[in-house]
Amino acid sequence: MAKSRAGRSIRVVSLTVCFSTLAIAPWALRPGEAEQEEPLTRGFHRLEFALGEDASLRCSLWMPPLESGDAVPLVLALHYGGEVTPYFSMGFLQSLVVPGLKKLGAVIVAPDCPGDGWTDPTSERAVLALLDYAVRSWPVDRQRIVVTGYSLGGIGTWFFAARHPEIFSAAVPMAGRPVIDAGLRVPIYAIHGRRDEVIDVEPTRRAIDALRAEGVDAQLVIVKGPTHYETRRFAGPLEGAVEWLRQLWATTPHPSR
Repeated sequence: MAKSRAGRSIRVVSLTVCFSTLAIAPWALRPGEAEQEEPLTRGFHRLEFALGEDASLRCSLWMPPLESGDAVPLVLALHYGGEVTPYFSMGFLQSLVVPGLKKLGAVIVAPDCPGDGWTDPTSERAVLALLDYAVRSWPVDRQRIVVTGYSLGGIGTWFFAARHPEIFSAAVPMAGRPVIDAGLRVPIYAIHGRRDEVIDVEPTRRAIDALRAEGVDAQLVIVKGPTHYETRRFAGPLEGAVEWLRQLWATTPHPSR
C-alpha cells in the first residue's frame, strides 16, 4: 500500500461488473479480489483500480465520518473537462463537490475520466464497474446513489441518469448540456449559471420543463453571478440539493421500483 502526496493511502484493486441490468455488455475485467485492508478513514483518499491487464482507473474519494453499521448515500462525481493528469478529480472533489454535499453524509467518489468524455463507452463501463465495487465494498445504501457533475461532468450526469435509471435515485447536473431521452424518470436537480458563456442555460430550462410535463420531479436552480469557469462559486447552490435529496428519499421510492 503506497502513500499519496497528501499522506493518504493509494489502494490498487481489481474491478468486476455485477449489475444485472446493464444497457451495455459487461467489461471483460481481470478477475481478482480486493486487498483485505482496514476500513478507509474519514477524509480524502486516492484510489487506483486495475482494469484488465494493462489499464487502470484512478479515483478520488471522500469518506464521511461513519457510525458502526451505518449505510450512507453514495455520490458519483464526474469532473469537468481538462487535461486528465493523475488524480485530476481530486481538485474537483475538494473545491466543489465535498463543500457542496458534505452535509449529506455520503461517500463521494470521483473517477478520473478514462475515455473521450463521460459518454464514451470506455468511461461508461469503467464507471459501472466502480459503482459495483462501491456498493460491495463500502457501507453505502444502493437505494440512495446519486450522480453529479460539472460541465463535461454535467453532460455525463444527464447521460448516466438516462442510461441507468435502475442505479441512480437522483441526478444533480451542473452547467451541463442535457442528454436525455423520452423515458427519463430519474429525479433531476439541475444547477446552471445565467451568465454561462460556454453552455447556454436555455437547453437545460427546456429539458426541465419537458420532464415536469411528464411528471418527473425536475428542479432548476439558476445561479445569477458566476460564469462557467468560476466553478468554486457553485458549491453554495450545490448545497441546496442536500435538503431536496433528503426529502426525495423520505417520500419517493426508487424509480426502478
